[in-house]
Order: sequence, then C-alpha cells, then structure tokens
Amino acid sequence: MIIRFLCRRLVVALLVLVAIVFLGYAYAHTVQWDYADRYPRLYAQLQAAERPESLAEALTAYLSDLRQGSLGTLRNGQAVAAILRDATGASLGLLAIAFSLSFPIGLGLGMLATSARRLRPARWLSVFSTVGLAMPSFYVGSLLILASVAYVMWISRNQRPLFPMAGFGWDKHVILPTLALAVRPTVQLAHVTATLLSGELHKPYVVAARSLGYSWRTIKQSTAFRNVIVPVILTTARSLRTLIADLVLVEWLFFWPGVGYFLASALIPARRTNMFSSPYFLHPELVAALLGEIALLFLVVDLLASTAARILDPRLRITVTGESVDV
Repeated sequence: MIIRFLCRRLVVALLVLVAIVFLGYAYAHTVQWDYADRYPRLYAQLQAAERPESLAEALTAYLSDLRQGSLGTLRNGQAVAAILRDATGASLGLLAIAFSLSFPIGLGLGMLATSARRLRPARWLSVFSTVGLAMPSFYVGSLLILASVAYVMWISRNQRPLFPMAGFGWDKHVILPTLALAVRPTVQLAHVTATLLSGELHKPYVVAARSLGYSWRTIKQSTAFRNVIVPVILTTARSLRTLIADLVLVEWLFFWPGVGYFLASALIPARRTNMFSSPYFLHPELVAALLGEIALLFLVVDLLASTAARILDPRLRITVTGESVDV
C-alpha cells in the first residue's frame, strides 16, 4: 500500500539524513584539527573558541546543542541557524525560478520534436540535447560571464553589463544564475519526453485511434502522453536533483548567498590566504547543517516523485490476496 511505502521510505530517508549530518560534522571537525596542527593561527582560534579536539566530545556537545534547539555558533559569534535560514530562502527561490523555467520549456520542446511521421525525435533536438547535456551548469555560467565581459569591453564600450554578473537580488541579479541552472535540466526533460512519445506514437492503439478520426495532436497530448507520464515525472525529479547538485558551483560562481555558496565557502575558500580568517571554513556545525539541508532537498524530491509514480501507474503495484502491495 502507499502508506506502507511512505512509512518505509520516510524511515530510510531519516536514517540517511542523520548519517549525512554526522558524517559531515565528523569530516569538518577532523580536517580542521589537521589544519590546526600545521597552522598555529587556526589552532589559536580553535583554542579561543574552546572547541574540543576529541571527535567523541565534540559530537556529544553537538547533540546537546541540538536537543536544546541550537545549530551552533560560528567563530565570529554568528548563529548557524540564522545563516541557514537566509541561505535556504535564497536557494529555494533560485531553484523555484529555474525549475519554473526549465519544466515548461523542456516539456514543450519534447512535444514539439515529436511527430508521427518519424520514428525518432527531430534532428534539431538531438543536436540541442548533445550540446546541452555536454555542458554542466558551471560551464554554462562561465560562458555567460564571458559573454557579459565581452559585451562590456567590445559592444557597450566599458558601460555596465546587461545583467549583473555577481551579487544577490530578485531583479536582474537572478537572470544569469537561473540561465546557468536551467539549461541542462531543460535539455534532459525535452530529450526524454520526445524519445518516449516517439516510441508511443507507433503503437497499435495509436493507429486504431487515428482510424477512428482522432487527430495526431489529440492522441499525442492526451492518450500517448498519459502513458509516458510516469517516466516523465521521474525525469523531472532527476532534473530537480540536477538543479540541487549544481547549486554549489553556480551559487559560488555568481556569489549568490544560498546553501551552495556557503557550503563551498566552508569547504573551499575563495582564497587560500584568507581561509583561516573566514568564520565559515571547516566549521563543523555549519558544514553539517548545510549538507543536511541539501540531502533533505534530494530526499524530498525523490519521495514525492516515487509516490506520484506509484499513484499514477498501477503497474508499479501488484495485488496479492486482494491487497495492493508496492514493488
């Protein structure tokens, strides 16, 4: 049953989330003391913050803080919870904008590239898919920044670029990060949708519906698409996971203060010379919270997609002695 499936997946998700949080904490704690052994400046900061060197003592203190509802405090006195709250809002907003752009465009391109006259999607989509899937979001973002620099130098003659290349704001600042994030998921969804529909339009039931007078458009948009809705949903979830995974590099590239940016700042500071003056660098509570946030987004997307697939497609369930059982 769906309820049994949900309970099982929730238990697994909770265990995975707890494991990721504590592994992230253990990694950051261990590595920061490895650095402290080689750099007296960092060692002095950790001693001033009265941070225990033993991992067991540190985890005990961390669990005590969690029971009291505290996610910890940075070395500069800033609360981790405040950083996580603001970063989550920035990342979720960027994800929502990128997804609202990639989903309808990807679905529309996939439908457009499908024709009953062809056994495969249109050739232009194959070229578009090959190019788009070969370019990760970080590379697309770098190309957008390069194009903006070229525009400033050679076209506008040292005037301001069309869109800001860094910074936060729900205006023009969001355009370049959104484009960098949306390209690959759009191509992915378009390619899968077109491939599935092309195969579906040559099945016998489509020929029968056509003989009854139904138009190709009606068959494609209703009957055929309904039969491929489950893999399309799973592809959409995979596209969302791609968006989440690309947040780290894209936010770091455009200085977008989201979860990905702070995680990159905690693991890879912008300049090696200022890593020890950064309050984020290898801070265990911050790393654990950020990794937990990203893992939670992955798990929620996977759970929603899997549940929707089982609800919409009865073939994913079998019936044993009158009871519906998930497979």
